[in-house]
Amino acid sequence: MLRLIAPPACAIIVVFVTIGAIGGMLGQSPGAMAASAATLVVSVAGLAWVVFIGTETSAQTMIGLTAVGLAGAVQVALLPTEAGYLIIFVALIGIGTELPPRLSLTAGLVVFAAANISFLVFARLAPLNTLGNDVGALFLFTVGLFIRSSRASQATARAAQARAEGLLAELRASQAAQAEAAALTERTRLAREIHDILAHSLSGLVLALDTAELLGRRGSADPDAPGADTVAAMLGQVNRAQRIAREGLADTRRAISALRGDELPGPALLDRLVTDTSEATGIRAELAVTGEPRPLAPEVGLALYRTAQEALINTAKYAGHGGRAELSLTYRPGDIELAIEDARAPDAAPPSAGGLTFGGYGLTGMRERAELLGGRLTAGPTEHGFQVLLRLPTGPAAHLVAREAEAG
Repeated sequence: MLRLIAPPACAIIVVFVTIGAIGGMLGQSPGAMAASAATLVVSVAGLAWVVFIGTETSAQTMIGLTAVGLAGAVQVALLPTEAGYLIIFVALIGIGTELPPRLSLTAGLVVFAAANISFLVFARLAPLNTLGNDVGALFLFTVGLFIRSSRASQATARAAQARAEGLLAELRASQAAQAEAAALTERTRLAREIHDILAHSLSGLVLALDTAELLGRRGSADPDAPGADTVAAMLGQVNRAQRIAREGLADTRRAISALRGDELPGPALLDRLVTDTSEATGIRAELAVTGEPRPLAPEVGLALYRTAQEALINTAKYAGHGGRAELSLTYRPGDIELAIEDARAPDAAPPSAGGLTFGGYGLTGMRERAELLGGRLTAGPTEHGFQVLLRLPTGPAAHLVAREAEAG
């Protein structure tokens, strides 16, 4: 604010002093007129250098303002009845405002001494008038010192605030890194537990089923042997159990990879999921994709995949062999939508409301996952079966929400 006021204020004072000096020079000797004009030139040049152009160092500022103050003292000595003392006042307030304490005191004493010599020796002012001018000069010099001190305090406060904000940002980054490290540690521990318990158990189950199949085939080598039909039926069930166990083992390994931070399953794997589920369960599942596919946040892609997986499991469980599931994945500018609608097989018994996974843990967990990502999941029965509808945001903010959800 002061820097906005200083240029016009200095310009007004210089004009006022110049007009007074021109009037005071009338009737003076040529030498006095030349000296008075020179002091005006020095005053104008010094103020223009410091206030309008700007100096680069404190030494330059000191030289410019001291020259202005001395020029004002000479102007008072030459024209004591005019307003040359205003130049002295401007120089003193500028010295107090713009210079460091040591330089301001030095320059201020020089200008103050020169001003008093002019007041007492050349202008022959009364001591009381000189005292009044000195009080005004000291007051303005003190005001300049106060302004500089206030500016320095504000700069120190801003610097301290900037440092505090920087430290706070570093603290938040450190806390986020610690939370991420803790989450990664916990995920690694869970991956190890799943691998050590579930994956080993499934591997043992696959091995046991392979052994049962081998023994069953040896027993059914003779088609005319008693119980051959029973053995063949048993082999069919063993083959199905083998397929389910191997699929469970593959899913477990994918879950372990996801927990360890490897690539997460997403929309790109939905085709394979639909095909594998159809072959394994006997349902007829189809996937339709509309819109322009684009990369998604890993957590968004995983939520789509897990929701489709859960819905297809429900279809296989409740729609029966020969049931139908239609999956529709729609890319929109700000979000993505996955709809899964199934229909029961004609000979399948209708499921009871209490048996639907919608009322259990599977889709409840998917709904919670969707809400954590800023989306919404709805599910409920339809005229022919059941429908699941998932909508997730995919804009720039979705990546931040996904990161926060994972860290939390």
